[in-house]
Amino acid sequence: MLEVTEATLSLLRSGGRGALATVVRTRGSAPQQVGARMLLLPDGSQVGTVGGGAIEQFVLEALARCLRDGRARVLERDLGRDHGMCCGGGMEVLVEAIEGEP
Repeated sequence: MLEVTEATLSLLRSGGRGALATVVRTRGSAPQQVGARMLLLPDGSQVGTVGGGAIEQFVLEALARCLRDGRARVLERDLGRDHGMCCGGGMEVLVEAIEGEP
């Protein structure tokens, strides 16, 4: 998580814009814990993880939308039903735009 924090601070200090995902709730078996984060940078690269696999791809797509429209959203997903993941739990992920001062 230190890597995501450092990348976020660097982005904010440079006046850049990105989108940050944070796991805010889990239910049952999930690939990450509450507090896990992933940052999408303007060049499309990412730092951190929210669990990998199908949930990570879903969150990356939401981060890209957030980077375009600036709207925060909470994603609620059942990992088994919605993504066919074997862990079968659930996750809620907050996705929000972040922007540094110019």
